[in-house]
Amino acid sequence: MNSIPPHPPPAGRAGGQSGQPRGRPRVQEAADDIVASVLATAGPRVGTRDFSTRRIALLTGLSQSVVTRSVHRIRGSSRSPEERHSMHLTEFRVEFPRIVLVFGPGETAPPGQTQAFTRRAAALMAALHVSGAREWPSESALPAAERSLPGGMLRLVWEPWAQPWPDFLAQVSAALDACAPGVDAIPGDLLSQLAAKAGRGLLGVRWQRRDSAPRGGAWQEIEEISESNTLSVPEYPPPGRGRSMGPRWLPQDQLSITEQIAIALRKEVMNAGFRPGDHLAPAVLASGLGLTMPTVRAAMRRMVDDGLLAYSGGHFTVPEVTGQDVTDLYASRLHVGSVLLRGCCAQPRHRFLAPRLALRALEAAAAEGSGTDVDQADLHFQQELADASGLTQSARTFHALTLRVRMFISVLQLDYSPAADRIVSDDTRILRALLDGRAEEAVALWRSKLDNAVRHMSALSPTAFDRDLWQRLTAAD
Repeated sequence: MNSIPPHPPPAGRAGGQSGQPRGRPRVQEAADDIVASVLATAGPRVGTRDFSTRRIALLTGLSQSVVTRSVHRIRGSSRSPEERHSMHLTEFRVEFPRIVLVFGPGETAPPGQTQAFTRRAAALMAALHVSGAREWPSESALPAAERSLPGGMLRLVWEPWAQPWPDFLAQVSAALDACAPGVDAIPGDLLSQLAAKAGRGLLGVRWQRRDSAPRGGAWQEIEEISESNTLSVPEYPPPGRGRSMGPRWLPQDQLSITEQIAIALRKEVMNAGFRPGDHLAPAVLASGLGLTMPTVRAAMRRMVDDGLLAYSGGHFTVPEVTGQDVTDLYASRLHVGSVLLRGCCAQPRHRFLAPRLALRALEAAAAEGSGTDVDQADLHFQQELADASGLTQSARTFHALTLRVRMFISVLQLDYSPAADRIVSDDTRILRALLDGRAEEAVALWRSKLDNAVRHMSALSPTAFDRDLWQRLTAAD
C-alpha cells in the first residue's frame, strides 16, 4: 500500500481552510479550537464517557450540537465504518520541521470498539490541529533519510514546503479511515505522549509500536543467548507449574483462563486510561480472547473475590487503590521476598542461571525499552529469584502478590522510566550478594528497593502514604 487518495479536506480551520465556510457562524471556528484542545489533551481516556460530546459541552459551555459538529470537522472522516480495513498506526514522530506517521497492516478489531476508535482518531487529528505546524516556516530544509518500508506499509510526511497543510490532514484522515476500528489501532501510550506534548507543538513526540520497533544491540545479544525474543515478557506463570518444551528460564504459555483475562484487563486499563470506578465490559474481553461470556464473567467474579476487580451496580469496575492497600501489599512482598532470598543463598550457583539472564533482559529493557518494559522485566527478575529459591509454597505466595502488584501498576498508571537506572542497580546488587552468599545484605537491599517502590506507588494513590504504618508492618525486617 503506497498511497491513499486524499479526501477533500474537512471544512473550516480544523481542515486547514482559511476562509469562512458559507452558512456557518464564526463561533464554529472558535469552537473547533476549544474542542480540539480538549480532545488533544484527553490522552487514552478520550474513549470514555468523560469525553462524550455531552460532557465536553458541559465542560466548555458550548452547545452539544456545536461540539458534535466540531468533532466531525476535526476528525475529517468521509468513509463509512463498513469501508474500514485492518491497518493500524505503527509510528508517529515530530522532528521539526517534519511530522512523520507510518501505518501498517494490523488485525481485525473486536466488535464494540468503533466508538472508542472514532474518539481516538479525533484526538489524534485534534493534536495535529493544535500543534501549530501549519504555521511552521516553509523554507526548504535538507531531505531526511527514511528507511524503506516493506509492502503494505504507508508513510505520511508533513514538510511545510512540500504540500499544503489541509492536504496532509486529509491524507492522515484517509489513513485513519483505513484502520481497524479498535483501540489497538491508535494505542493509549501514543495518546499519552500527544496529550503531554500538545501544549508544546508536539515537539519531542517519538512513538513507535513496540511490536514493530527495531531491536538494538542489547536486545539482540539477549536473543542470541536465549534463542527467543520473549525473555522479558509482561506475564509469568506461577512457579511449579508444568512448563512446555524449551529452555527452563523462558516463560511458557501455561496461563489459566483467569490469568489470561487478568492480562487482557490490565492491558485494557493501561491502553484506555481507565480510572477506579470505570466499567469493564466482559463482552469485549470475551471477543478479544475467543472465550464465551459465561467463562469470562465467572473468571471476573473470581477476580472480584480476590480483590483484583470491583463490582457495583451490576457492573465490573476498576478497583480503587488506596495508600493503605499499597502499603499492605508491599509489606507482604517484603516479608515473603526476604524468606525467598534467604532460601536462594542455600542453593547451588547453577540455580541462578535464569535470574542472571532475566537481569540481562532488564538491562536491555532499561537501555532500549519503555517504562512498561522495565517494570515487567523487573517483576520477571524477581519471580525468577523466587523460583530459584527452592521454596515452592513461598514462591507461589509471591506470585499471587505479584499479580496484585501488576493490577495496582495498571490502575495507578505508573511509569518506571525515571527509575530505570536505580532498578537495574538494585537488582544487580541483590544478585551479586546472593551469588556471594551474603543473605542479609541481599535482604537489606530488597527492603531498600521496596521502600522506594511503595513510596513511588503511594504518591499516585488517592490517599497519602502512611509512613508509620509502613514502619510498623516492616519493623521485623
